[in-house]
Amino acid sequence: MFKSTLSQICCISLLLVSGVTQAQNSKWKHYDFKNEDRQHIHGVITSTQEIALFNRLPTSLEASVRQPVWALGKNSAGLYIDFSTDADSIQVNYQVAGPLAMPHMPNIGVSGVDLYAKDGRNWQWAYGSYSFKDTISYQFNSINKNAQSKQYRLYLPLYNTVKNLAISIPANRKITFSAEPGDPIIVYGTSIAQGACATRPGLAWTNILGRKLNAPMVNLGFSGNGRLEQPILDLIAQAKARIYILDCIPNLGSLKDYPDEVLDSLLENAVRTLRAKNAKTAIILTEHSSGENGGFLNYLKNEEYVRSSKVLQRCFNRLNNKYKNLYLLTNKDIGLDLESTVDYAHPNDIGMMKHAEAYERIINRIR
Repeated sequence: MFKSTLSQICCISLLLVSGVTQAQNSKWKHYDFKNEDRQHIHGVITSTQEIALFNRLPTSLEASVRQPVWALGKNSAGLYIDFSTDADSIQVNYQVAGPLAMPHMPNIGVSGVDLYAKDGRNWQWAYGSYSFKDTISYQFNSINKNAQSKQYRLYLPLYNTVKNLAISIPANRKITFSAEPGDPIIVYGTSIAQGACATRPGLAWTNILGRKLNAPMVNLGFSGNGRLEQPILDLIAQAKARIYILDCIPNLGSLKDYPDEVLDSLLENAVRTLRAKNAKTAIILTEHSSGENGGFLNYLKNEEYVRSSKVLQRCFNRLNNKYKNLYLLTNKDIGLDLESTVDYAHPNDIGMMKHAEAYERIINRIR
């Protein structure tokens, strides 16, 4: 008798909990991203038919690139979702495939999302309460006091692979997803371009620059693997772009692997590949942002960085006489100092802002 009564109580309790859960869920509507929603994920240069939902490289490239490049291409660095909603609260829930953090970069930078809103020409930022478990959850509350439709941008994780993602809003509110007009600025670079070591995705320099210029951005930064390789150059060359940025010198500094003549050849080939299909599009070649910055004691690393940048300077001077609309962004232009990095090269948030501001200045000159 006691067991029967206890069983009935447990069943009633479960039904009550289930009813509460269903009632709570009924207060929200959820947008789960599927493959057919690829057009809502911005920051790529290929068609929606050729690329997996949260990847940066087309599936056709898997057999052509080295395995580390393909794996890093699954990271969602630089990908973002633009949408409008009148909701006062927004939830984002998703799962990732890799470790949540790195020794020099926190969870919210490696695996977090970041929400901004555009108010006319100005950007605002929303703080989110987050939970990093098997399913990562962000809750953005009290962000739209007047319940008028606002335009938002959700940046995806910089250093992790997103397996699934859902955006949820109160059931009585509306959400629409925005197209991305115009040709992008395409960045081919290293871990620095991918976003190491911004504390959150919106502070990666490519994302800062996109907001500053109100321009679509494509982030092809591959940590440790930005090496001016032909498959990536060919992919970039076939895309119509506003500007090409080649920022690979930080991964080409090894004298053993990239002596002066090899590095020079790689740089010239990269410019030649882009120019073959894009005669007029501006190309920016970027020096190593570390190396000549005052205050660093580690002279051997500094010498390595300075050497590779000197090779780039000589190559640029020669190519500038051959190709039009070619630009050089120097170490001095970026202006990192001893407060700008987390280690030997990776910018902190101060360094990321310095990168973005330097690119903004040179691009405004180009325009």
